[in-house]
Amino acid sequence: MGRPDLTLLPLPEAVTRLSHWVAPHIPAKLLHSHEKISDADLLAVAILQKLHKVPYFSRWWRFLKINHFPQFPSEAQARIRLTRLTPIVERLATEVQCLDFVAVDSEPLPVCTFKRAPRCKFRGARYGFSTAGPVYGFKLHAWSALHGRIVRYVIRPANEHDFSVLCEMNREWPSYVGPKQIGDKGYQSGACLTPPKVNAKQTDPRWKPEYGAARKCVESAFSVLVGAGLRWGQVKTLLSLRLKVALNVLAHNLKFIDFHL
Repeated sequence: MGRPDLTLLPLPEAVTRLSHWVAPHIPAKLLHSHEKISDADLLAVAILQKLHKVPYFSRWWRFLKINHFPQFPSEAQARIRLTRLTPIVERLATEVQCLDFVAVDSEPLPVCTFKRAPRCKFRGARYGFSTAGPVYGFKLHAWSALHGRIVRYVIRPANEHDFSVLCEMNREWPSYVGPKQIGDKGYQSGACLTPPKVNAKQTDPRWKPEYGAARKCVESAFSVLVGAGLRWGQVKTLLSLRLKVALNVLAHNLKFIDFHL
């Protein structure tokens, strides 16, 4: 029997099932008397927020406390504990695996509207450009398997060039058994399979028409992440941005994970 759709289950049952999968990945820690929810249950609740596409954590937490879990702690305590669990969420979101091909691309992560950028005090944010126009903040650079699963990602300031970040990510390339990388024209190099430019005198003999269709898997993955709330809400620190991205990636990748809940 495969994994059920967690969004169709009653919330208490969905939290319990997802918590059982998360629990073995969390380091052993004593549950103190003032903690009314375990780390595994807390992560399960945060993941379910992304699966149900609820825009704001405050509304999601209030809904759960009123309708299902009145014993839950305050929202402030939940946020503090989730921030501390960020490294665990990042490890759960992706895993090293053997791959033949990966599609590479980047997605802007604005921390504010471009007009507000001169007044924004977000540490580490930079001016940059994307296919959608100018952006102030960061970019999500990712590798996607051809079936749509995000297998590796990093967050970098928006002014860093896509190819420079790809070179950094490629330090882990042997761990994935050296997959061939399919990118757009911004990744033109001998290390990446890219479509020819319009004014190119000669085309790359390695490029095949089917690579163009295969590259759409990463665009579709980004589309799902954005639709699920990748840019919703406000973040004030890089750590909170890392947590939001990791939860969105984990919720997206959950359908590709082979486990029984």
